[in-house]
This record gives sequence, C-alpha cells and structure tokens, in this order.
Amino acid sequence: MRNICSKLALPAKALGALLAVFLTVGTAPNLTNAQVLYGSLVGNVADQNGAAVVGATVTITDKNTGLSRETATRADGDYAITNILPGTYEVKVTKQGFSTYSKTELTITANSVTREDVALKIGNVTDLVSVTADATTLQTETATVKSELSGKEINALPLARFRNYQSLLNLVPGTTPALFQNANTDTPARALTTNVNGTARNNNNTRLDGAQNVFIWLPHHSVYVAPAETIQEVNISTNNFDAEQGLAGGAAVNVVTKSGTNEFHGSGFAYHDNHKFRAKNYFHANSLGRNIPKYLDTIAGATFGGPIKKDKLFFFGGYEGTFERITRQGTFTVPTAEQRAGNFSSFANTTLFDPLTGAIDGVGRTRFANNIIPTNRLHPISLKLQALIPLPNLPGVTNNYFNSAPQIFDRHNYDGKVNWNRTAKHQIWGKFSHMQAAVTGSFSLGAAGGACLCECGNGTGDTKVYVATLGQTWTVSSNFIIDGVFGFTRMNHVTTGPDYGKNMVRRCWASPAPMARMNARAVSRNSISRTTPDWGTRTIGLQPSAQIRASPATSTPPRSRRSTRFASASTWCATS
Repeated sequence: MRNICSKLALPAKALGALLAVFLTVGTAPNLTNAQVLYGSLVGNVADQNGAAVVGATVTITDKNTGLSRETATRADGDYAITNILPGTYEVKVTKQGFSTYSKTELTITANSVTREDVALKIGNVTDLVSVTADATTLQTETATVKSELSGKEINALPLARFRNYQSLLNLVPGTTPALFQNANTDTPARALTTNVNGTARNNNNTRLDGAQNVFIWLPHHSVYVAPAETIQEVNISTNNFDAEQGLAGGAAVNVVTKSGTNEFHGSGFAYHDNHKFRAKNYFHANSLGRNIPKYLDTIAGATFGGPIKKDKLFFFGGYEGTFERITRQGTFTVPTAEQRAGNFSSFANTTLFDPLTGAIDGVGRTRFANNIIPTNRLHPISLKLQALIPLPNLPGVTNNYFNSAPQIFDRHNYDGKVNWNRTAKHQIWGKFSHMQAAVTGSFSLGAAGGACLCECGNGTGDTKVYVATLGQTWTVSSNFIIDGVFGFTRMNHVTTGPDYGKNMVRRCWASPAPMARMNARAVSRNSISRTTPDWGTRTIGLQPSAQIRASPATSTPPRSRRSTRFASASTWCATS
C-alpha cells in the first residue's frame, strides 16, 4: 500500500504574509462582544447612593492557574475585561475610601458576556465584603440565542453510543434528534447529524478550540469528535450570533477542551457492555447456535493534567479507546439446489418458456417441460457465479439463508494541550488531536458478496485524522487587543474490500465460447472505459475472439483511498 505523507512548507515571503494576517489590526466599535474561544466581563461600580465610582481597580484571578488581569473603571463607573479564558475566577474591586469587594466564584464561559455590577460600601480598604454566589441573571449584553453544556453535564448525563457529546444537542431548542450517519468503515468518528431551526444539516459549523472541524467530503460531519472526558464546555449558538462565528446557517457549535492547572488532576474511566446482560434476539435462528449474539463494547481511557511551571506553563493530555466486537446477523434468500439445477417444477403457478423460441414479441414460445431447464442450456458463466452463492441453511425458498459475522471496530483518540501564560496580558496555547481507527465488515453471502453484516461499509477501513491548533490572545492595552487561531487538519482513509486481490473476471469468464454468443447478442460497443482520480483508467475490451481481457488495474478490485488536508486561520483585533 502506498504511503501518503505531506508537509506544510512556506517560503519566507509567504510566511511573512501569514504572520501579517495572523496579526492584522482591525477596528471594532465595541470591545465587550464575546469571542468564540473567550468570555468577557463587564459591569458598573457605584457607591451606596448609586453614584459612579471612577478609577476603581477591578482585578480578576483565575483560581486554577493564578493568572490575574485588571482594569480601572471609567468616568461613568463602567469597566470591561475581554478575551478571558474560560474558567472560574475571583473578582476584587478596590478603591481608596471604600471597603474591598470580593466575589470568589465567578464562572466565565466561552462566547459569553458576563455582567457583574458592584455597589461599594464606604469603609477602609482592608475591610472585605465577600460574595460567594448570586442568582443567575438573564443575558442582556448580547442578542445571541445559545445554549451551553458544561463538562460536568457532559460527564454526568447519559450519552448515546460511543459516548458522543453531540447526543446532548437534543436538549437544545430547535434541534431535531441527533442521528448517526454514513458507514462505520469510512466515518469512524461517528459524528451525529441534526437539523437546527429547519435548516439543512450541513449548514451547521463546529469549531474545536477555535479551529474548523469539518469533514471535507461529508460537510455535515465533524472530522474529529473530542472525547467527553476532555471537554470543558460546548457552546451552541442557534440564532442572532455574531459574524465572527460565520460559516454557519443553522448552529455555530464551539467546543473548548480542558487545560492544565496549578494542581495535578487526572481521571480514569471504563465502560463495558456485554451480550450476557442482554435479552435474546427474537429473530435469531436458535438452530444455528447461541440464542444471544456476541456483543462486546468497551470504552476506556484516562486524562491527566497539571503545571509544568506554576502560574506560567500547563499541560493536559487524554486518551480514549473504543473497542467493539459485535456479531451482526441477517436472513437472506438464496437459490435452492433444485433451482440451481434448473428444476422449478415445484412452482405450480409459474410457467417457464424457452427464450430461444417464438417471435421477438413472445408469440409462439415453447414451454420447458415440467418447468425444468435442460442442463445443457445452463450457461457455464452462470454456473460459476451461482457456485459462489452459499446453499440454504433454513427451510423454504425465501428467507432460507442465515448468516452472521463479527463487526470489528477499534478506535484510538489522543489529545494533548499546552497553555503558556507569557505575561498577564499575553496567553499562548497549542492543541493536538489524533484519531486512528480500523473498522471491518464482512459480506453476507461470502464470495458472492451481498449486503454487509455490519452497520454499512463492506471491507476494512483504515482512517487517520490529525488536528493541530495554535492560538494566542494579547491585550496590548485597555483599548487594543489582538488574538488569532491557526488550525491544520489532515485525514487519510483507505478502504480495502473483502474481495480485494480476487480476479472475478478470470474466475468466472475464462471460457471464450460462451462469451462469443454474449458478444454477438448483447454487446454493441468494443470497449468500456472509465477514469477515477485514485484508481486510474480501467478498460474491459471485447475482442473479436470474444475473450475478455483486463488491464493490470482490473486484475484486483481497487481500494478506495481518500486523503485531504486543509488549514484555517482567523484573527480578531480591535481598538476603541
């Protein structure tokens, strides 16, 4: 199998242009708008009489990383701190002549604006007025219609198969029930699809830590589905969202993954589903084996994160493995031994005619005696083809063949993230995710092919996905902010069919004599040719001798190969 590899190489001028785009300065009239990856904190500071307090210092401190940022109230008492990394913060407001105000539990979420109005009391700065929590208020800073799923909710609520967080999109108003889509073989991420507010499903747009997360060939898929244990929060905007969340007509979904903190934290998890705890399948044929088909489903993994350098550098990593061994079964209709020999005498209400007799419109045709086709009239190619079809193993002439085979699904997800608080005003982070999956499904009729004994997708599919993201936010001053995200995604996929390496042309059409009659009666063109991007050109030529010859590309059924990579970048800079 040919290896597929690539690298991202940029000349000096192109690299300079990329950096220029990454740090392009633009203007925006209002800095309080929340960013896709970040949150904002706004509010007003007044005294007990409602008069604005000018020059009060507002300080926020991330309780997990120790990062602190501060600003001062303006002439009207208002303040704003933007581009805040999601997390739990402590807010302090100080001003000479007033008691210090402190709120110890303030949650900042991505793509949201949080308001915290403060009423200072006259007193000494050393006096402390502490607030731990207050009632949830209505969102009044933006008109965006959105829902939020926290990491706690994602881990506590029941999730569908594969522990996909997207199953919780069912809780969002305006969504249709989320469903799996396409074959396991070539979409092992098992992304879910939903329609939002009546729009097409491919009008939704998902970002993973700010980077586009889209399956190029199937845009209604996410190319990488982050494991539930690695997610910090999911923000789903369904209406009136800002232009910066573009590329979405239905829902703009922003997934933020976890980061390391000043303390080491980890988790280990395992989920197992076993057929021994399941009820009997009513339609399973008891005479063919066990009553309960094999069903083994295991999801296991771990996460770990902590400080590399306290208050400065942090890491977080996670692994999740999904392993399935599921027996899939089905009942099919195959020809009986009598039918294969041309004996249809048991079909009293059916009459078989000799197709080589009578006029072209069917008048004057001769019946086969007793509905039995003479053996010398059975075409050798047909006999070879029907020999590939298994014999019935159940009674009757319909639904007379039962078969089962294991569906094998192995998937590995790896996630790593590093955060660097370069200064109090400049934060840089990088994220890398990788999925490797192998899925196998078998033909229901063995060498004859047939439907797959699986959840769609015959053969063995080998998929590899790589997602790399680099982002930064830099508060140059109270009215000048630069942030940007660069994302790179690559996906390789190869599917090998169950009949790969088998030459069906030579196996069934080796005899030239029967082909002469087929060539004379049914074939009007000398050759049939088609070209595909990956497999090259294949030609089947019918020569005057009536033999079929195939080019080397036809000697074995081709593999399906797909490879893509794309990069996305977004910048947002503002002055006021």
